[in-house]
Amino acid sequence: MKLRTRFVLAMLACGLAPLVGAGALARARLTQRYEQADTDRRTAALARVERTLVERAAAQQRALDRFCQHDYLVDRTLLQLETRQLTDEARGELAAVIPEMRASFGFDALAIVRSDGMVLASAHYPGQAGSRDADTWRLAAARRGDAWWVRRVRFRATNGPVDRLVLESSCTRSRGTAAVAVAGGVAVDDRLLAQIGGDDVVSARLVTGTEAASVGGAALRRVLTLRGPDGAVLAAVVFESSDRALRALMRDLDGLTLASALFATVVAVLLAVLLAPPLARPIGEVAAAADRIAAGERNVQIDVRAGGEVGRLVAAFNHMTRELTASDTRLRRAVRAAAWRDIARQMAHEIKNPLTPIRMAVEMLRKARERQLPDFDELFEEETRIVLDEVERLRRLVEDFSRFARAPKPNPQPLSLPEVVTHVVELHAGAAAPVSQRVEGVGEFPLLRADRDQLTQVLVNLVANACHAADERATKDPSRGPARVSVTVSRAGDGFARGSVEDNGGGIAPAVMERLFEPYVTTKAGGTGLGLAIAYRIVSDHGGTLAAETSPAGTRFTVRVPFAGPSPLDAHTAPETGLAG
Repeated sequence: MKLRTRFVLAMLACGLAPLVGAGALARARLTQRYEQADTDRRTAALARVERTLVERAAAQQRALDRFCQHDYLVDRTLLQLETRQLTDEARGELAAVIPEMRASFGFDALAIVRSDGMVLASAHYPGQAGSRDADTWRLAAARRGDAWWVRRVRFRATNGPVDRLVLESSCTRSRGTAAVAVAGGVAVDDRLLAQIGGDDVVSARLVTGTEAASVGGAALRRVLTLRGPDGAVLAAVVFESSDRALRALMRDLDGLTLASALFATVVAVLLAVLLAPPLARPIGEVAAAADRIAAGERNVQIDVRAGGEVGRLVAAFNHMTRELTASDTRLRRAVRAAAWRDIARQMAHEIKNPLTPIRMAVEMLRKARERQLPDFDELFEEETRIVLDEVERLRRLVEDFSRFARAPKPNPQPLSLPEVVTHVVELHAGAAAPVSQRVEGVGEFPLLRADRDQLTQVLVNLVANACHAADERATKDPSRGPARVSVTVSRAGDGFARGSVEDNGGGIAPAVMERLFEPYVTTKAGGTGLGLAIAYRIVSDHGGTLAAETSPAGTRFTVRVPFAGPSPLDAHTAPETGLAG
């Protein structure tokens, strides 16, 4: 992703994140406050209705208590009951007066009941007079204090009798052997609820029957249960409120937030488009220059005019590349000088070794000639063979050193690694140790960019060493089976090709493993010790690695080279055991 794109996205994030966060926070706070206020309103409405019912029940009770204690109608009825003079005419007068008394109290129901349960008069159901209603007397006699309840009472209606809930109050009065109870109250219906119920926000509705016992509270609901004398739920007043106002407010807030977000997006994009180029171009130049340095260039300079921190960054980068170039040059010179000093010491030692037998052979010939030894011809043949062998050894040493010192840069071309391996295996077809090969993986093996001659030289060296080690082990210890060398080609899975050469020789000693890829380290008699050093340098120049694993069962060399080929930085870099180019 380009820096300019990231800058635009960063500006958008800086503009939108606070706005969206503030909108979400405001939405949550408004919702919380609205719900709390709504809950408070419903709770207040419930408390108000409950308080009103209690006050009305208390007022009814006080009115009936005064009626029972001081009213002439009750006194006369008790006197007539006591003297057994409650005639039909007296009952008629009582039935005619009680509706007026109900109206004066503001009741919907009012009845006078004798202590044995006989209804003497009923304003709300005249036809009940003369019938038995033991519950009214029992409840009136058992009432204590300010207790209140609702009760089902039968009313006369046009279409016949109907049961209605009544907020009932009652009182009792006795005289001698006579006693009566007066019970009455207001009907609990929508009319009463309209007088004491909800408001414009909170609505109140009455629920009766079996539904009253099952109705429960909810997020937007409160319930007041109305119980009968026995504690059973006979009705419930449900207080509910609507969240339409809240939803409308949230829609308005969401719309405002969306409009603000769109506006902030437009502003952020415009600011990013205006501000990004002065910042993105210098930083992009720095990134491109860094890529060039990673690709192998050293003296890279950025020609960009910028101020502030960006300008200081460009200046620091240019200074760093100049210092890097100088340091790299000094390091290359130091490494090259140190490497050549080490090679010179090793070369002097390797040349000195064959000179000693050559000198001894020449001195022997001179002495034999002076003494005129009879076997001079035989001695001459033997000593000259020694001289020629050592001279040949010197020649090979000089040729290997010449190849190692020249070490030309790789000339990468597309090639098939399996074909190169096949060619190397065919070159060793006559070796004592048979060489096998296999290609791992499914599908066509991709082409590899590498120097064919150099890569062939590496594989030839490794296979030759493996054949020598395997054959030497088979000769010394035939019980472990015949000599065997295998070459395997595979894809490493990270953009690299991998080739391994494995033998079943006796392994490499730990002391030799530590210096295996250094010049003039060898385990073969007559070897120069430059083969693995040259192979190591070739692989390093290709941007790859050469590693060895050994055990008493054998040794495996693994070569890893990139399919893309060597980069300019890889070619002629100085590995630990090679020379700088």
